Amino acid sequence: MKINVTDGSLSFEHGTIQATTNRSGFLDTPLGQESKNDFVNESWRHYRIEPEPGIVGSIYFNGERMVRVFLLMTIPSDEGNEWTVQREHERKARHDGWLRAELGEPPYEYTWGEIVSEFDDRACVSEIIVVYGE
Repeated sequence: MKINVTDGSLSFEHGTIQATTNRSGFLDTPLGQESKNDFVNESWRHYRIEPEPGIVGSIYFNGERMVRVFLLMTIPSDEGNEWTVQREHERKARHDGWLRAELGEPPYEYTWGEIVSEFDDRACVSEIIVVYGE
């Protein structure tokens, strides 16, 4: 996985998502064709992706516009559905380390949007969130 901070594109083993990708364009790509549409609510669409081994994610569109991409790096406990708060904090530390190695020190704010690493205690999940300008 690579994040291009110049233009907000996300490159994976199985394809690239441009910051300007719209929903129809995404669905025409091999990655989009393999995605699973998990959520539909009025103009909002949510697609689950597995863009490369060890990475899973969700892409959110409002109408045709891509708004956010949520990514997480898998850890061994994922296979056994052994989620705990401690394991999710370990995943967040892994995400934070990867972001620092790839992008330097936070904050990760750019003209096209921002990248954050968060732990959601209500959902008990840690994710890298790419937010495109709204």
